[in-house]
Amino acid sequence: MKKIDQLIVRSFLPPLILWTLVAMFIFNMQFLWKYIDDIIGKGVDLKVIFQLLFFQSLAMIPRAMVFGVLIASVMTMGNLAEHYELVTMKSAGVSMLRVMRPLIFFGILLAATSMLFSDRLIPATAIKFKTILRDVRNQKPALSFEEGQYNDDFKEVAIFVGKKDKNGRELHNVKIYQHNNDVGYRGHIRANTAGLYYTKDTFHTVVKTAQPDGAPALEKDTIINKSFLAIKLQNGTSYDETPPNAIKPRAYAHTQMNFETYTTMFDMSEFEFNESDQDMFKDHYSVLTISQLNRAVDSLYLMRVKRMDLLRRNADAMFQFRREGIEETDSTTIPEGRYAKQYRPAAIQAGQSPVDIPSNAEPFYTRIPADKVDYIYQRAVGFGQNIRGQASGTQMYFETSKKNHVKYENEVHQKLSFAFACLLFLFIGAPMGAIIRKGGFGYPILVAFVFFMTFFVLYLAGERLVKNLTLEPWFGGWLPNLFLLPFGFYLTYKSINDTRIIKLDKVKSFFKKLFKRK
Repeated sequence: MKKIDQLIVRSFLPPLILWTLVAMFIFNMQFLWKYIDDIIGKGVDLKVIFQLLFFQSLAMIPRAMVFGVLIASVMTMGNLAEHYELVTMKSAGVSMLRVMRPLIFFGILLAATSMLFSDRLIPATAIKFKTILRDVRNQKPALSFEEGQYNDDFKEVAIFVGKKDKNGRELHNVKIYQHNNDVGYRGHIRANTAGLYYTKDTFHTVVKTAQPDGAPALEKDTIINKSFLAIKLQNGTSYDETPPNAIKPRAYAHTQMNFETYTTMFDMSEFEFNESDQDMFKDHYSVLTISQLNRAVDSLYLMRVKRMDLLRRNADAMFQFRREGIEETDSTTIPEGRYAKQYRPAAIQAGQSPVDIPSNAEPFYTRIPADKVDYIYQRAVGFGQNIRGQASGTQMYFETSKKNHVKYENEVHQKLSFAFACLLFLFIGAPMGAIIRKGGFGYPILVAFVFFMTFFVLYLAGERLVKNLTLEPWFGGWLPNLFLLPFGFYLTYKSINDTRIIKLDKVKSFFKKLFKRK
């Protein structure tokens, strides 16, 4: 590697790594801001939250890499131009494209890396991310008792706490109401004071698995760990109602018991974090590779073809001439079904073409016997309503299938689009840095931010328009690149020829002429 290449690579790699990590951090903060209410206050272990952020960070690598390439290329060429190193290279006969050669190599390498992440790594981790996020969002909030409020986190139980000590374990004026959906209120317990205790117990159970061919079932000893909340009540009263029995349906017996100490247990398993089955997300478009997405698109298309063929066959069964197996080959030809000839107009039976039939010709339905008119009319109305209902259902199926279709197809184009953007932003950032001749954290960050925000806004707009069936998936996926591609060509051309983007002299002369005319 030549010294000029080493110089550019050493200037390019540090900002690339730094700003890629910064972009990943920003995207993670956006994720936390969006789902903060679903995560905080549920007692989820920090390990689970870090796993969620880790998988989210991997999914953001293609987007963050685009921003890193853009700002690193602007800073690299801006520093070279600011310190007149770029001018020295050009005066020695080194072209702008030769200076950019190591950057182009890294751009191609980063595009391939982005493609590898989008097609292989992200689908493998996205399914874990979606599973953990679903479990966290469905997790109940952490159990807590507030003074003067009812807590109904437990099923069939509501607990009221009048006052709570600072240690959080001693409660006063406690009321526990028991109820269920079948009989409603069942009874309650009142106590002057209560203490909270958490305990874990281990249970041994035998799980039997049936075997084929009448073989004995396999028995496996399984250990189950469960946690419980124990509330030790003191100086209180228990009141319980007994449902009426068949012998005395109007007798509502109840039991009242005074106690000095009474302990009740509540199962805490519903507050524990349980992982769901990952197979529920295996068909989501965001967890599939490009080959799997293409197969899914083909499957959706074939399913629509089969659904249309089914509708056609069901509709054909409603027409007599279709059931007779006679195809309608010409709009001027009336098929000869089993009953068609009997009810044909006299003019057609005489050999005249339907086009030559006068307007006052006898309608065909006048030849239907009077005793069969109602029957035939009801059958025709029933057939028409049946076909209309099937067609309406098929149309709704087509709309849903098309929306799923564009999601799968758009995902393919977005994977390719982000990979290409790594190379495109190199041809935007490097020439822009050479033109503005500024390095550091001033103009480069501003320029990179403007271009990246343009790219990201167009990406979101294209995705939304594709899902609304307004744009074709390929156009929506490639919309940011198609919009910015002319800027890449224009800026590269200007940097190669050492010309300004905007000639201020011509702008000033234009405004002078404009004001003189007024």
